[in-house]
Amino acid sequence: MIRRLLRNLADRAFVGDRPNVPRGTPVAANRWTMAPPPPPEPEPADDLEVETPIPGSLLLDIREPGELASGVAVGAMLIPMDLVPHCLERLPKDRPITVYCAAGARSWGVAHWLREQGFAFAVSLSGGIHAVGPTVVPAGGPGRFVTLPAGMVDGAWAPEAKGEVIAEEGGELRCRVRDEQGYWVERRTTA
Repeated sequence: MIRRLLRNLADRAFVGDRPNVPRGTPVAANRWTMAPPPPPEPEPADDLEVETPIPGSLLLDIREPGELASGVAVGAMLIPMDLVPHCLERLPKDRPITVYCAAGARSWGVAHWLREQGFAFAVSLSGGIHAVGPTVVPAGGPGRFVTLPAGMVDGAWAPEAKGEVIAEEGGELRCRVRDEQGYWVERRTTA
């Protein structure tokens, strides 16, 4: 039994014709060859990290709510890093995604993971929020809450909710509220 296990292990390790030689007969040459080593893990693409956001790309802010006091990029989608796997259906696969965080380390990991999930155009912004360009500083900073009225949001009925103001753009407030599943989503209302 042990010989059979060892033979099976040898068959897995070696590739080629196994010599069928009666016991005790000397073998002139070993016809077995070592299996080629597995290919190396692919290195992340060089263009995974960019210095400035790609024009026309979706800006994805993966910072936590407490980090938003330093500002939010104009038009950015706000999804904390831990919730990105739960919100993949909200991200476009046919449009570039520029991921940013506070300094660029977390965004690199998220951009790399998004590429593994099929988002071929995901890149990380190496300088974080400071490399984004124009940002909107939240009015009143995190912790200022407003009540958002019930109504239609993106084609679905949204109940009245208390939301945290993250940015004020013109006469419109961008707020973060928790949806029915407990995930943070962005809603807009007039100031």
